[in-house]
Amino acid sequence: MNDFAQFLAAYPPSKRESGKRAEAVFLAALKKAPLATLLAALDAQKRSEQWEIPRYIPLMTVWLLNEHWQQVVTEPTLPGLSKADQMQRWRSLSPQEQLRRLGVKR
Repeated sequence: MNDFAQFLAAYPPSKRESGKRAEAVFLAALKKAPLATLLAALDAQKRSEQWEIPRYIPLMTVWLLNEHWQQVVTEPTLPGLSKADQMQRWRSLSPQEQLRRLGVKR
């Protein structure tokens, strides 16, 4: 499996893009970051709260063009609460409020 096929397989199916343009964008990204970095960042973002809502997952080429592998994924924290309670409270927020707290501008 080549690097592009490996990255394509790792990206969420509903937002994958194939074809010559997608592969060209991927190859350009590889000149800026190694495949391991792209895959590690992708894995972290796939586990983030934002990516639980499919409409907030960027198309694959957008993710690459905007160098989203450089984004730091942070988990929301609320002092004094257990991790389970924090996640329950986080999930109770509206998607818009979650994005606002994450600093995502729409």
